[in-house]
Amino acid sequence: MNKPPPGIARFDSAAAMAQALASALRGEPFARPGQSPMLDFLMPAINALPRIPREWAYIVGGMNEGIDPRQARQLDIERIAQWIIGLYPHESFGCAFVGSSNGAMIHLAAAMRAPWLPQTFLCPVRATFSDPDDAQRSFSEGNRVADALLAADERIAVHQMHDPNQDRLMLHAIRYFHLKHRRLPLAFREFLLHTLERGATLYIVHCTRDWAVRLTTERSFYQFGATGGATEDEYQRGGERVRTFLERHHSMRSRWEPPAANLRAPEAEWGFDTALRGDLAALAASMDWRLVEIRFEEPEALSFATAHVYRQWYEDNAIVARRLIVDSFLLMDPLTTLKLHAIPFWLMFCVEPSANALQRFLDYGPEIDEIDLMLFSPGVQSIGLAPIDRWRELLDYAGGAGRFAGVDTARYPRDFATFGRLGQALARLQPRHAIPPTLGPLRFETLLREHGALFNVECETLAEPEAPPAGALQ
Repeated sequence: MNKPPPGIARFDSAAAMAQALASALRGEPFARPGQSPMLDFLMPAINALPRIPREWAYIVGGMNEGIDPRQARQLDIERIAQWIIGLYPHESFGCAFVGSSNGAMIHLAAAMRAPWLPQTFLCPVRATFSDPDDAQRSFSEGNRVADALLAADERIAVHQMHDPNQDRLMLHAIRYFHLKHRRLPLAFREFLLHTLERGATLYIVHCTRDWAVRLTTERSFYQFGATGGATEDEYQRGGERVRTFLERHHSMRSRWEPPAANLRAPEAEWGFDTALRGDLAALAASMDWRLVEIRFEEPEALSFATAHVYRQWYEDNAIVARRLIVDSFLLMDPLTTLKLHAIPFWLMFCVEPSANALQRFLDYGPEIDEIDLMLFSPGVQSIGLAPIDRWRELLDYAGGAGRFAGVDTARYPRDFATFGRLGQALARLQPRHAIPPTLGPLRFETLLREHGALFNVECETLAEPEAPPAGALQ
């Protein structure tokens, strides 16, 4: 795949998930989640370094993904959108997804042979030798960058996300700016017009998760903390876990002191900005497309629904699925999951709430013979991180074999070479099968409504064409 243009990070959920889905649609495994053959080659040696040099290698790698603050005003949103659509094969599609990043949704799109266009992407901006715990400085210096990004394109909202817990290493060298399309980029519009037939279905992926933020302008927000292992209250007010965490990192602080929040807004990485819905509705109406919205609050809620949709879809095709593939953040391979006739279960991060979600599925879901578990290493022993023994306990739920996929358990959560190992680990899994016939929109929606209600996942038809072509929705 071509290297992304400046302004979108390869370690971002949107960039990685779009590439994983595009690989599946092209019939290729997503063998290199790190998307850099050179890094894959170097990572085993870096992984062997002592902890501090290993962490700095990780930081430098992240810094190279960032743009200089002086480049923010020249950020080319259309060029980034053009890169995303260029990932997908040039063919007609019966449906497409637009909106929130979500790993479970990627598996649904792969089963339906449909592309996904992300509303949100991460633009990292270099800020060398920064103190991750200095929230006030990140706020004041970040405001200038946010203003420049707003000036680059009036169609976006800018969400600066500062998470000194989970993103601690990277925040030594970069600041995180999640940009949300409030209007459809021209490249996205042209792609949909050229690839979707009349009567096709356009799915809006709407994660309603929000967060307490500081509103800085009409289109810019400062979010301190993020969904994961620590609570919103811990980020804002501290607590024993925060004090212990800061003490472990030799900080002079006992709690963080972010600017006071004055609004709740869509969560920077996962939430959906409803301003985009207007463009999507108008485009769907002009092209006689069905418009369907999939709504859920917690990102992993869709993982439960997707697992049940997959199991029923497999049964529709006389397949008894007894294998589970557990994804982790951007570590996933939709094509391999399909060829193994496995049920996918996507976890947002390697934190206790995610481990609890997987345990709930294993406690109440179908019988599983084999489990293959990926783990994305955040590089830090963050608040709420699930220890490796917790993941081992979950692998014991397998009736047959439970395995880590590409994980060096001794190096976790600083196992940076997992990106290079994962493709090899998944390639060894057998047996391989033919991919089942494509899951059609109407069957998908029936299954999602049936199973999604149990997990607070809604599927609402917003618009129907007056006379859909015969057979278009089968």
